[in-house]
Amino acid sequence: MEILQIANKATFPPDGGSLAILSLARGYVKNSHQVYLLNMETPKHFNNPGLLEPEIKDKLLVHGVRVNTHLSMIKLGLNLLFSNKPYIAQRFISSKYTRALKKLISVKSFDIIQVEGLYMLQYIRIIKKNFSKKIIYRPHNIEHKIWERNAQETRSFIKRIYFKNMARRLKKLELSLLNSYDYLLPISPADAEIYTDLGNTKPVCITPFGIDFQKLPTPQPGNPQQNIIFIGALDWIPNQKGITWFIDHCWDKLLETGLQTELLIAGRNAPGWLVDFLTNKPGIKYLGEIDNAHDFMIHNGPLIVPLFSGSGLRVKIIEAMALKKSILSTTIGAEGIPYTDKKNIIIANNADEFIRGIKLLTNEQDTCLKIGEEASKLAAENFDLEKIAHKVLNFIN
Repeated sequence: MEILQIANKATFPPDGGSLAILSLARGYVKNSHQVYLLNMETPKHFNNPGLLEPEIKDKLLVHGVRVNTHLSMIKLGLNLLFSNKPYIAQRFISSKYTRALKKLISVKSFDIIQVEGLYMLQYIRIIKKNFSKKIIYRPHNIEHKIWERNAQETRSFIKRIYFKNMARRLKKLELSLLNSYDYLLPISPADAEIYTDLGNTKPVCITPFGIDFQKLPTPQPGNPQQNIIFIGALDWIPNQKGITWFIDHCWDKLLETGLQTELLIAGRNAPGWLVDFLTNKPGIKYLGEIDNAHDFMIHNGPLIVPLFSGSGLRVKIIEAMALKKSILSTTIGAEGIPYTDKKNIIIANNADEFIRGIKLLTNEQDTCLKIGEEASKLAAENFDLEKIAHKVLNFIN
């Protein structure tokens, strides 16, 4: 089959969204299908041909369209005053991309078009006018839920109003496009349930992020350097709120107990205020953007995921599990993963639980190793990209 994926993110730098897009594309290729990826190259993301292995380059063809998605305060203000649509989604409506999409559909005989995320689902009417076969929608998050949780977590009255407004607009958009596709591929069971509650009537196949285990570096069971690590895009509000909460509510208390450890924080696009915050705290080393996330995780200690908002599936948790890392996460951070608390992950939802969990993982090496080993087994059983893609193809045929 020939499959077209459309996405609002290019392939580099790798983050949860871009990795999830490439993961399923690679899975389709490994199942002997041809994939075309028509994505947007934005100020934050561009295509890097070096990310594709030589053996799949002829089967996974990537074409980027330059789209300016920079936030404009003028356009944002006008949108708030004179529109009921979410500005965050409207930034991805592009006449240039529309022309490229129409042209590609007209010259290729695709069997399937897969739409990656809500912002690209805005092109569904254009697709239907030019394409009569199967359309798959793969939402990476429930967008309005992210903003609802942001509103609940913020202490700023102004931000709370804005976040609630954005959540209402995004939910309205999601509802207006509900059932416009033929098949729904939510990334987690929790997201599938939300779509059912919203009124989805189309066939559903849960399709999580997949890992190519053959491409992973060899996992190392344990590391004598028991520091603590955090990795994630630091221009994403849930990550900003999560790591600042952890530092404010947990880190100082841990240091006061005499715990001999260091917190390493890696992530790209941190705003200036966050860089200042992170570089002025004892026991914390802010590394900024790193070259290789897998090497960073392998050569350091347990991973923390202090997320209290967000939706979907955390790619970094899946990768860390596959690399035999012990992980300490909130329930929200671990959504979509069929974990067993204290067997293949440790769940913590408040400061006391995070502090106890970190003490356990740094003081009890055997426990840390055992949780990492069990995490690796869980990842292998549930997140193999070739098996996931095969399941999807069987589902839609």
